[in-house]
Amino acid sequence: MGMGMGFGGGGSGRMGWSSRTELRELAKGSRFDWAILRRALGSFAAYKWQSIVIIVSLFATAGLGTLPPLFTRSIVNDGILGRHFGVVLHLTFAVLAVAIVSGLLSVLQNYLSSVIGQRVMADYRYRLFEHLHRQSQRFFVEAKSGELVSRVMNDVGAIQTVATSTIMSVVSNVLTIGTTLTVMFILDWKLSLLSLVIVPFFVAPTQKVGSIRQDMQRDIQQYMARMTTQLAETLGISGSMAVKAFARERYEMERFSTVNNRLRDLTVRQSLVGRWFFMWVGLFSSIGPALLYAYGGWLYIHHRISLGTIIAFVAYLGRLYSPLSSLAQLQVTVLTSVALFRRIYSLLDHPPEIQDGPSTIDAARGTVTFEDVWFSYNDTGEPALRGLNIEIPAGKVTALVGPSGAGKTTILHMVARFYDPTSGVVCIDGHDLRTLTLESLRNQIGLVPQEPFLFNDTVLANLLYARLDATREEVEDACRAAQIHELLAGLPDGYETLVGERGYRMSGGEKQRLAIARVLLRHPRVVLLDEATSSLDTLAERRVQEALQRLLQGRTALVIAHRLSTVLSAHQILVIDHGQVVARGTHSELLAQGGLYAQLYAEQFGGGEDPSPPERRRTRQGMDETERTENA
Repeated sequence: MGMGMGFGGGGSGRMGWSSRTELRELAKGSRFDWAILRRALGSFAAYKWQSIVIIVSLFATAGLGTLPPLFTRSIVNDGILGRHFGVVLHLTFAVLAVAIVSGLLSVLQNYLSSVIGQRVMADYRYRLFEHLHRQSQRFFVEAKSGELVSRVMNDVGAIQTVATSTIMSVVSNVLTIGTTLTVMFILDWKLSLLSLVIVPFFVAPTQKVGSIRQDMQRDIQQYMARMTTQLAETLGISGSMAVKAFARERYEMERFSTVNNRLRDLTVRQSLVGRWFFMWVGLFSSIGPALLYAYGGWLYIHHRISLGTIIAFVAYLGRLYSPLSSLAQLQVTVLTSVALFRRIYSLLDHPPEIQDGPSTIDAARGTVTFEDVWFSYNDTGEPALRGLNIEIPAGKVTALVGPSGAGKTTILHMVARFYDPTSGVVCIDGHDLRTLTLESLRNQIGLVPQEPFLFNDTVLANLLYARLDATREEVEDACRAAQIHELLAGLPDGYETLVGERGYRMSGGEKQRLAIARVLLRHPRVVLLDEATSSLDTLAERRVQEALQRLLQGRTALVIAHRLSTVLSAHQILVIDHGQVVARGTHSELLAQGGLYAQLYAEQFGGGEDPSPPERRRTRQGMDETERTENA
């Protein structure tokens, strides 16, 4: 029977936001929300001067856009029909000048809107990244990493459309429609009314098509999130190994194919909906000029209107229908934008479960106490800790032993304040951990987990993660203490060797010794060792134990171990079962008491293996040999 560490009842857990249900609800995004819209527009407040320049240039562009049809009218009436080539020449240059100025203003608008869009996106990405790193472990246990990545990348990426297209498009279209209609009614109110007759015939379909495309885009975003999640899980080193170990390549390909094909079909359908829509718009866009030519031609033949005016009206019609069509989709566009921002704010508004306290601790002695601590990973599950009362003395080694699921790792995580007690108090040097800033607390703590995480970077970069200002000499000293310097120095690239994703290029024992070196480099007051030597061979374990005993002198150490041999030298051993301390004492005292510790000891070493350190075994063997000689 192994003495496996457990999460102490860490079952399904809760995340503070009901992830699955809420995600489905947020994805619908079919309701309007003024609060969300105001908040989203507030994101652009930091760039108000760029926005003002864009709006002024849009006014100028809208005004300039009304001039070419008027120039064309004069070219036809006064230049061509009046046979004055000078008029034709001057007005032609005027049309070109307007086009050049409008083009330059358009470049300015696109540049500024792109700058604003990219900066707003960068702001949201940073805010999301920073906010997510403030979340508790409970949050990440429940969340899907791929979906979080999709929120940060895909959803935030779509904000650029809002910034560069939606807002500028609304202002531009309103100004264009306003100036165009004003000039048209000044020229001829009858033709103006005729031009507006067919507007409802393509505005109404525009709204319907926009609604369909919005629904499709929502589904596309969801399938993109699912695909991102699968890619993140199966293309990582651990995920790919699991796929290969269970020969599930075909299964994963089928899963990916299903999502990929659905995404393809949705995108094609969305594209086809747009094509049918544009055909409809093109049809009625042709009917408008045809009606104008027919009625205008009749008026011209009867000398009631000039030919240039008819041509100008047809030109204005082109400026009128497209903006009206865009504004017809405004509701759909705004709803899409609101749904997009709602998804982002659902993360930003989720308060971190673990909050900073007002005080700091800079030089802890390292006494840790649990006072009537109860803790459960969810509201309905069994408590992982039940009225726990323990004291971990400063500068001493305290070992935690017990069966899997007893709550040992939970205790370590409470000390590092990955979780807060449901009730009761965890203190360091008499300070409730909840009253301390997380940074100052964790600067006092070094954690070596059972499965150390290494970034896909060099050995040196992974070691410096503990202390960015450490010197090369300090790094090498820490590695010597962890019994790994010679191995690293013998690598082809030495400390510049890449460790691979999650440190895959290194063995389990090497990763654990690197993790120990990283903690030693940090010089913490409290060291948490969660199965820190479980992957080491006997010789390496002895060396690391010696290094830890030497270098952790005067520091608090809280150790979890499967193998009782790693905790024999602890100043006190706490036997944990069902979230409670059922026995405490030294190794000999606990063996003498019997109970769970003696049972675990017997089950692990019932075959006669001696768990004592090698030096103690050699001494004992010498004494036994002397005794046998004397008896002979």
